[in-house]
Amino acid sequence: MRKMTKVWIMASMVSVNAWSGESVTSDLNKCITQKKISYTAKGAVTGALMGFLSAKASGKNKEDERKAALIGAVAGGGLGFLTAWNKAVDACKNEHPDWVVESDIKRSPNYDAVVSEFNYKPPQKNSIAIVRPLQIPEPVKPGDTANIQAKFVILTPDGGEAKVKIDRKFFVVADGQEEPLSFPGKDSEDRVVENGEQVDEFNLPIGEEVPVGTKVRVQYAISLNGAPLVSQSGIVEVK
Repeated sequence: MRKMTKVWIMASMVSVNAWSGESVTSDLNKCITQKKISYTAKGAVTGALMGFLSAKASGKNKEDERKAALIGAVAGGGLGFLTAWNKAVDACKNEHPDWVVESDIKRSPNYDAVVSEFNYKPPQKNSIAIVRPLQIPEPVKPGDTANIQAKFVILTPDGGEAKVKIDRKFFVVADGQEEPLSFPGKDSEDRVVENGEQVDEFNLPIGEEVPVGTKVRVQYAISLNGAPLVSQSGIVEVK
């Protein structure tokens, strides 16, 4: 039983920093870290137990049982970590919504250039709402922070302010499949913006132990006055 306990502790230590992230405030960061450790440890324990029971059922010797438990613990902790991170972020945001600050979206000063680009002459009949291609950094290394810049253009018929819904989504890409990754900031919010081009910058922290080859798809979308979402996606690759 002592060997099994060591296995669980080792697995928890191995996996706890696999998807470390920065949050919006120190209080939110502490909350996420505490819950993440708890959820990850539970995942490692479950994995170890499943590995041990599987080896036991197949009639393997003590050494095989120990190896199976270690493999199960690491797999349980590693594979379960994304779930642990997501659960921690979601739980902390639900418990303390006041810790999640509003994004700092700034209007670009190039209003005249945008008006000329879209041949915009208010008053006009139709609105214009587009998201420009995301500015994604070159491949990042484990431990780096990927700075992502999103730009969107809003031009309304009367040239006044407009209500815009903004969605930010992240997905871990592996084996041809995508798994949602919770964002500690505002993943969805309503804003009132001036006509022109708006710039939204946000950071995606990459933990030191994120495996090389990991890809994260970033999806940024806006909706003007309840219209269907328009979006752009980009890939952050860890190399």
